[in-house]
Amino acid sequence: MAIMRVVAALLLVSLAGIAVHAAPAGAGTGAQDPPVNLVVSVDPAPVTPGQDASATVRLTPKPGIKLNKYPKIKLQIPAADGLVAAAEVSMGNSAPPSADNLDANYYHGDVDPLVVTLHVDAAASHGRHEVPAKLSYFYCVAASGYCAPAKVAVSIPVTVR
Repeated sequence: MAIMRVVAALLLVSLAGIAVHAAPAGAGTGAQDPPVNLVVSVDPAPVTPGQDASATVRLTPKPGIKLNKYPKIKLQIPAADGLVAAAEVSMGNSAPPSADNLDANYYHGDVDPLVVTLHVDAAASHGRHEVPAKLSYFYCVAASGYCAPAKVAVSIPVTVR
């Protein structure tokens, strides 16, 4: 009976180790360790009410992470009454790569930034505002081949003069 307990314990430890290596840290766990680093900037800063501003989101994959071209990387900004109109931008491929050239589906090196035009409402109040946005992309872990979608809440800082 003691031998069976030891074998069962070893089996559980082995399975736990496999589960840890099957997915990257934070994948599907709600953890706050995304597979990419994000930098958000707005130009001009500050912006005058009624003008347009450019919001730029730069994605830098962490070591061992590959970003997919298909499905497209997408940034969606819902309208914020009295602040900005809705906006959206995407980049990537509309169709998957051929089965014999799957490597063509990954960005290699730097990923071009996503740039979207924000129209600031003429009645926008002065001061700093955080415009909520949603970024979605697919990524793969190079070492394991694990691939998954990611949806990230992004805050775009808009300062109105």
